[in-house]
Amino acid sequence: MRISLLTTPRRLPALAFRLTTVLAFFLLGLTRSSHAVEPVAPKDLPTSDWSSIRAAYEKGRHAAYRQDDGNLIARNPSQQWQAEFDGRGFTVTPDHGEWTWGLELTGYGERAFLPPPPDLHHEGGKISCRRDESLTEWFINDTRGLEQGWTFQDRPSRPNPAEPLHLHLTTRGNLLPRVTGQGENVSFEAPDRDIALSYGGLKAWDADGKTLSVRFEQAGSKQLRIVVEDQQARYPVTIDPVAQQAYLKASNTNPGDFFGWDVDISGDTVVIGAFDEDSNATGVNGDQANNASNRAGAAYLFVRNGTQWTQQAYLKASNTSAMEQFGAAVAISGDTVVVGASGDDSSATGVNGDETNTGSSNSGAAYVFTRSNGEWTQQAYLKASNTGAGDSFGYDVAIFGDTIVVGAIQEDSMTTGVNGNQADNFAAGAGAAYVFTRSGTTWSQQAYLKASNAGADDIFGWSVAVSDNTIVVGAINEDSNAGGVNGAQTNGTGGTDSGAAYVFVRNGTDWSQQAYLKGPASATRWKLGWSVAVSGDTVVAGAINDWTGAVAVFSRSGTTWTSQGFLNPSNLETVDYFGYSVAVSGDTIVAGARYEDSISTSINGHQANNNSPNSGAAYIFTRSGTTWTQQSYLKASNTGAGDEFGARVAFSGSTIVVGANRESSNATGVNGNQSSDSALEAGAAYVFDLEAPPAPEISITTATGTELVNGGTLSFGPLVEGGITQQIFYIRGGGTADLVLSGSPAAIVTGGSEFSVSTQPVGPLTPSGFTAMALLFRPTSGGLKTAVLSIPNNDLDEGPYVFRLAGTSLSYSFDTDGDGMNDASELNMAALGFNWQTSQVSLVNTFKTNANGAGYYSLNQVQELHAGTPLISKNPATGKFTLSMDWKKSTDLVDFVDFPAPAGSGVSISPAGDIEFEFSAPDPAAFFRLEID
Repeated sequence: MRISLLTTPRRLPALAFRLTTVLAFFLLGLTRSSHAVEPVAPKDLPTSDWSSIRAAYEKGRHAAYRQDDGNLIARNPSQQWQAEFDGRGFTVTPDHGEWTWGLELTGYGERAFLPPPPDLHHEGGKISCRRDESLTEWFINDTRGLEQGWTFQDRPSRPNPAEPLHLHLTTRGNLLPRVTGQGENVSFEAPDRDIALSYGGLKAWDADGKTLSVRFEQAGSKQLRIVVEDQQARYPVTIDPVAQQAYLKASNTNPGDFFGWDVDISGDTVVIGAFDEDSNATGVNGDQANNASNRAGAAYLFVRNGTQWTQQAYLKASNTSAMEQFGAAVAISGDTVVVGASGDDSSATGVNGDETNTGSSNSGAAYVFTRSNGEWTQQAYLKASNTGAGDSFGYDVAIFGDTIVVGAIQEDSMTTGVNGNQADNFAAGAGAAYVFTRSGTTWSQQAYLKASNAGADDIFGWSVAVSDNTIVVGAINEDSNAGGVNGAQTNGTGGTDSGAAYVFVRNGTDWSQQAYLKGPASATRWKLGWSVAVSGDTVVAGAINDWTGAVAVFSRSGTTWTSQGFLNPSNLETVDYFGYSVAVSGDTIVAGARYEDSISTSINGHQANNNSPNSGAAYIFTRSGTTWTQQSYLKASNTGAGDEFGARVAFSGSTIVVGANRESSNATGVNGNQSSDSALEAGAAYVFDLEAPPAPEISITTATGTELVNGGTLSFGPLVEGGITQQIFYIRGGGTADLVLSGSPAAIVTGGSEFSVSTQPVGPLTPSGFTAMALLFRPTSGGLKTAVLSIPNNDLDEGPYVFRLAGTSLSYSFDTDGDGMNDASELNMAALGFNWQTSQVSLVNTFKTNANGAGYYSLNQVQELHAGTPLISKNPATGKFTLSMDWKKSTDLVDFVDFPAPAGSGVSISPAGDIEFEFSAPDPAAFFRLEID
C-alpha cells in the first residue's frame, strides 16, 4: 500500500495519496523562491553526457550522511532545507529558521511503536528503516523534495476486519495540524495562526479501479490519523497523485475584471486573460493603477521556477481602448503568446496595419507577444484579410509553434472551404477562422477557413485549436441532424443548434478539410464545438447539451476519424455545463463544468453536497486503449458560490490550469489570502500538478551491466556455422509498482530460428527485483541472421519491451575479404592474426605453403591441410614394422616444439584400416607438424 502526500508552501492545499502494496507519504515542498541560474552544458559536450553529469551531481547533493549519534542528515538545496532522520520519523528545518516541522508514524491499528534504536540504512538519497516484522519505513530525498513511505508486506490486521485501516501520526516542531473540509485537507499553522503548510486532496482506488475512501482525522492538538477504507479492496491499491500547486491572482485585482476568463499553459509559463480589466496602459508592464479605460482588458504571464510561481509580465494592447476586451482569448506556445481582443475597432487588414483607424467597430484583432531573456515585447498586430464591423475577429485564438488560428464568429461570407470569396457577405454570422504563420519574425496570413456547409448564424470559429498540422474549429449553432463522422451536412431538419466541429489539415502550405464531426444524430441544441482541443490524433469537443453537457472524443488513424464515445462526469446533473471547456494532452483529458454546485474543496472531495451553486468543477479522464475513465475531480481550494471554477481549463505536460473568472477574493499575485470576498468577480486561476500514478518500469542489462535500449539491436557473433553461443541478461523492475511479465512465455522470439530463449525470465518483479534470462545463437548456415525478441509487460511506455537480435554466421564456403581463406577458418585462427574481414594474402599464403608442404594441422581446419609422408620401417630382430612420426606443435608457425602424447591419447586401427591417433587438444591455437623420425 502506498500513500503519497504533496506539501506546498502557505495556503496551497496539495495532498496526494498513492497506494500500491506500499503506503507512501510524498512530501514535496517547504519550497522557497530560487533564483539560481541553470548550468549550461559545456560547448561540444553531448546532451546525453551533460544530462548524466547533472544527474550524478544532483544525486550527490541530495545524498544522506551518517552522524555520530547514528541519525542521518540530508540536505535539499532546491527546497532550501535540511531533514534529519532518527529511525522513527523526520524533522525538517528550513533555511529561514522560522519554524521546524516533521512527522512521525507512532503506530497503525492497535499497534503502537516503542522508541527503537535507530536502524537506518541509506544509499545516496534513499533511506530505509525496518519498523517491525511487516513494516519498513523509507524516504527518498531528491530534486522534487522528500518522499516518505511505509511498505507493508502483508495486509495490516485489526480486531474488527470491518473497520478501516488507521495510521497514527504525530507532528514535530512548532506547527499544529488542523483538519479541514470533509477530511481531505490538513493545514499546519504557526502559533500566530498563520498557515505555513497545507495538504489537500485524497483519493484511493484498488487494482480493479474501484475508488476507496481516504481521509484525515484530527486526533489531538498535534496528532492525526489517516483513515483508509480498504476492507473490500483488492491489492495493490493506488492513490490519486493530483495536487494543487498554486493560486494565481492578478497583480492589480479589482472587482469585475474577470481574471481567469481564459487560460493557457506551455511548459512553465501560464497566460491568463482578464477581459474586463480597466487600465489605460499600453504594451508590456505599463501602469496598472489607472482604471480610465473601461473593459479594455489585460493578460498576465506567470512563470514557474521549481514549484514557485511568480508573475513575469502584464500585457496590454498597443492601442488600448475602452470595451476592447483584450484578453477574452489567450494562447501560448513556448515563448510566444497570442491575445484576442474581439472588441477592437480598427479597420486595418492583415498584419501590422494602422491600429489607430477606428472605423470598423468590434471588428476584432489579435496581438502577438514574444519573450527573449525573460522580457516580453509585442511582435505583431493581426487583423482579418476581410475586416468587417462586428465580425469579432479574435473571439478565440490558438497557437502551435509558428502557426496561429483566430476565430471570427460573426464574419458573414457565405463561401465554403479554404480561401474562398471573402467579399460575399450573404450569410450573417456564419463565422470564419484565419490561419497565420511566422517566418523568422514576420507573420502573414496563410489561409481563410470556412465550414464546408457554411450557414447563417452557425458562428463557425466559436472555438479553435491547433496541433502541428491539424486545426479544429467549432460551430455551435450548426443545424444538420447528422451524427458521428462525415455525415450528411445539408440536412437542416431535426438538428437545430446541434453544433459541429471541423478538422482541417495542412500539406505544405495548403489546408483542406479532413473531417466533419458531430454528436449523436438529431441532437437538437447540443451545441457541439462549444469547446475544442486537439493533441496529435485525438480531438475533443465539448457540448453543453441543453445545459447538462457532454464531451465527445474522436481519434484518427491515417486520415480516417472515428468516434471514441462521449464522456460524462461522476456527478452529472442538469445545468452543470460539463464540457464548457476542454483540454487534451496524449491520453489525458481535462473538462470543465462551469456551473457545478458542490461545496467540496481541492481534489476528489464529496460531490453530492450542492450547497455552493455555480461554484464549478473540473474533471480528469485518462485513456487505456480506447477506453476513457474518470481519474480525478477538481475543485478550488476556496470553493465559493458563483465562482465558475472550470470556465476555462488548460493542460501542458503534467500541469493543469483552471480558471474561475468570478472568484471574489481581493488577494493579489501568487498564493495570497483566499478567504476575503471583497472583490466581486475579480477572478482567479488555480494550478494543479498531475503526477504520474504509481507505475512499473522495466530495464534490461547485459551480464556486464550495459543497458539494452528498448527498440535497439542486440548483436551476437560472429560465430562459425554450427557453433553455439549464449548471452545472459537481467530484467529489473523499477518505478513504484510491481513489474508484470505478461507474455506466455515471458520472452518471445519471432522471425529467426537461429535464436532461442534458453532460460525464461520469471515475474512479477518488485520495484527493486530482477530475474535472469539467457539467449542462444545457434546458426546452421552462413550469413546475417535476425530475429525479434519481445517481452510483454505492464510498463506503460515500454510494454512490450522489444529489441532486434542480429548475429553473423561465418561459413566455410565464403571468403568475404577475398584473400584465399574462408571466413570460418580465419575466425577460428584469429589468435594467429587472421581477420575474416581484412585481406591478408601474404599471411594466408605463408600458412598454406607450410601446411601443404610440411603437414600442419589446425583444430577444425583439416580441410585446409595435407599430411606429410611418414616412415614405416621393419625391425630385423623381431620382424615387426614401426610407423615412426615426430609430432611437433606451434602457435605461431615459426617455433615448433616436441609434442609428447598427452595423457589419455591412444592409437587404433579403424575397421577401414585407418590408423587413428586420438588426443585432447593441448592448445586451442595450436598447429601440428608431422616429421619423419
